[in-house]
Amino acid sequence: MSQRLICEQVVDRLTDLEEGTLSMTESLRMKMHLLYCLDCRELRDEVRKMPELVKQVTDAEVEALLPLAQNTLKAALARVAEFRPIRRPVESPVPNDLQQLLQSGADLTLRLMNSVHQAFVEGALPLQAPFLPAQVLAQLPSPETWTWKNKGGARVATLMDAGNNGPRLSLLVAPRGFQTPRHTHFGTEQMLVLDGLLEDGESAYPSGRWVHFGEGSTHAPAVLNDECWCLIREEGTVRYTGPLGWLRNLLAA
Repeated sequence: MSQRLICEQVVDRLTDLEEGTLSMTESLRMKMHLLYCLDCRELRDEVRKMPELVKQVTDAEVEALLPLAQNTLKAALARVAEFRPIRRPVESPVPNDLQQLLQSGADLTLRLMNSVHQAFVEGALPLQAPFLPAQVLAQLPSPETWTWKNKGGARVATLMDAGNNGPRLSLLVAPRGFQTPRHTHFGTEQMLVLDGLLEDGESAYPSGRWVHFGEGSTHAPAVLNDECWCLIREEGTVRYTGPLGWLRNLLAA
């Protein structure tokens, strides 16, 4: 499994991305990072303006304009050379109907998910499995005690379970090409992509994306890259709706 890129690595390769000299894999990893990093996207936009800035310097016919064009280009180049990601306040991805529960602190599973997401935003999430920060791991059972269950080629470990249909907190590890059987939620699901890329219908969810699936939602997410890790919080039950849904529902009962 390839590790996700950090901002400094993306900055070093922005020009290569624009010139199309990266491999397909590296290009995909760059684009995945740009999907969720506003600072790197803004820097990419500045890089795209550079050819026009260079043209202004080269083609400027009025001598008085040359210093201005040169200073503009110099400032842009300096920003690229000295770029450091800016920490921006990020609005919580927790849906409105769960915000009050999060603020009250009554639900540990929701608080832990929010802590993991915040660590991702701050660039403090570990780059190696299980991709959970130390302060979160300290509030969970020891990883050595986690029980992993196989589900159609994927692995699932239940980290916390309040019983009576939730809330439940679990880790999903799925290989490339894996697709969750189509199912409908009778409850809610919060999914935080820790590493990898998920496709769900016409939507794609890269590392760092928090996705909310509400009551009655139906989907069948698929893994596009080599391996994908997701932190999942569920409440209620699900009903499988595919060709073998009746059998899966029977086995899950």
